[in-house]
Amino acid sequence: MSTSTPVRYLLHRFARRRSPQFVGGTLLILLALAFQRVPALVIGVALDSLLLESQAFGLPLVPDGLVPDEAGAQATLVVALLAVAVAGESLCRWYGTLVYERANLETLHDIRTTAFETATGLPLAAHQEAENDLLSVLNDDVDNLEDLSDGGRAAVVYGGELLTAFAFMLLLNWNLALIVAVLPVVVAITARYYAGLLEPRYDAVRSNVGRLNARLRDAIEGIRSVKSLVREDHEADRLGDASNAYKRSAWSALKLRAIYNRVSWLLAVAGVWFLFGVGSYWILTGVPALFTQSLTAGTLLTFIMYTFSLMDPTRKLAVEVIDKIESGQASSRRVVPLLRHDAAERPDEDAPPLSVTEGAVEYDDVSFTYGDAERPTLEAVSLDAEAGDFVGIVGHSGAGKSTLVTLLLRFHEPDVGEIRLDGRSIADHSVESLREHVGYVGQDPFLFPGTVHENVAYADPGASREAVVAAAKRASAHEFVTELPDGYDTTVGERGTTLSGGQRQRLAIARALLTDPEILVFDEATSHVDTETEAEIQRTLREVARDRTVFAVAHRLSTVRQADRIVVLEDGRVTERGTHDELVAQDGSYAALWSVQTGAAAGSDDAAGVAHTEVQG
Repeated sequence: MSTSTPVRYLLHRFARRRSPQFVGGTLLILLALAFQRVPALVIGVALDSLLLESQAFGLPLVPDGLVPDEAGAQATLVVALLAVAVAGESLCRWYGTLVYERANLETLHDIRTTAFETATGLPLAAHQEAENDLLSVLNDDVDNLEDLSDGGRAAVVYGGELLTAFAFMLLLNWNLALIVAVLPVVVAITARYYAGLLEPRYDAVRSNVGRLNARLRDAIEGIRSVKSLVREDHEADRLGDASNAYKRSAWSALKLRAIYNRVSWLLAVAGVWFLFGVGSYWILTGVPALFTQSLTAGTLLTFIMYTFSLMDPTRKLAVEVIDKIESGQASSRRVVPLLRHDAAERPDEDAPPLSVTEGAVEYDDVSFTYGDAERPTLEAVSLDAEAGDFVGIVGHSGAGKSTLVTLLLRFHEPDVGEIRLDGRSIADHSVESLREHVGYVGQDPFLFPGTVHENVAYADPGASREAVVAAAKRASAHEFVTELPDGYDTTVGERGTTLSGGQRQRLAIARALLTDPEILVFDEATSHVDTETEAEIQRTLREVARDRTVFAVAHRLSTVRQADRIVVLEDGRVTERGTHDELVAQDGSYAALWSVQTGAAAGSDDAAGVAHTEVQG
């Protein structure tokens, strides 16, 4: 679907389905505004006929036969009409607002949830490239779209006030109404100029909000590094710069709004003065040239009351409505690109599911390059893993180890080559079904706020306590969990901060094992744990590798020493492969790494003894 503007896109995609509610609520609000105009009309008639006795009692559009002749009955009718007008306005405005706002909230809910679903469906690279900006769009800009909807509703209300006031003016004295019509035109011209000045200011405000949020997020998430390196003042200065940029852009918009607020108000007051002067001259001297209708004091009073109803909504349309709509449009220009993200860059929901029965994996001449990088991260990589194999992947930092296994989960797509599971290309099947067969444990596992049970059962919220305990036992986590204050019902805290790194890692392994995947991927699972915890995870690896295919990316070679096959990556290419003993005997890159990690390269018996103890663990 193609639309010319972000706002039109949002209306077409999300609001159109609720058109009956929006239209129905709008009509009720307009009817309320019609009731709102009745009191001024009736009071003007009563002034002329009952108080000044300058003309006979009569109501526009009401047949004379329905109007009582006696003054007392006429006064009673005036009071009754005022009561009906107030009741009608209250009832129609109340119900119309409820109908309109309910549809509005449901539309915003749809936009918010769709934006989140779209964001979570984007490739991992999109999150890595624009993580902070993406958070700003989801947190701030989606919520700020409420300004757009509020501005739309206000436009209906204020526009309705303007139109109904002018319609009643035409009904009473179309000659004078034509004169009054000049006033809102003047206000509208100034409003157009104001909107042109305001738009770039609000674009700057939204951009600076995104940068400010990015600074806040970086500082809070990196607080340990900030404190350990004594960089609090530096981060405060960076935040201050971002906050000042936001303050300057917001102040620029605020000053412009304040100036126009006063200008529009002065125009409204000047309009009432102008009307009073023209109307008084009309009454005192008679019908001016070029006009045909006489004017009474009651009608002039009604016109003055309507002029306030005419000028005030015109001013608000210029100040409040344009202000909100420009703010909402600035956010829509950031939200809509996310919602319109090319489906080709997201997982294909219509692709057939992948069926995996054994867990054999094959990389066939796979190459991959990140973004605009000059050199490929992986180049012509080919390797096979039979069902049940334990494959270790090692190499220096930046060799492409993590990239290799994340391609298996389709966090990224290869530029060249193909990855197959049980002989089937993973690119031809849905991402969701692929990941149901592949369990993933990263080097810094994320635990959600909640209990141990909820975190282990995250992939299968309906899992029984028995299934969770069984997974925890297989991950060597059951023992420490039972020692927690509430066992599996213990709350782990935000990001699992109440647990040690090794405990979080073993819970992540249990979570991956719960769904019993045919393939398990460990991405640097022991890089941030101590020697004792590494030994525990090594035993877990050997245990889980007995009945599934396992890929283990490791910085510590001891983690994969018992692997069926070890693959060595250098600058994105496979340079060596074999068992630990075979690779050590080859005296190549792996042997050199092993020597360094065991301390042999340094010729230190003490270092070698420590490393050997670590390896044997």
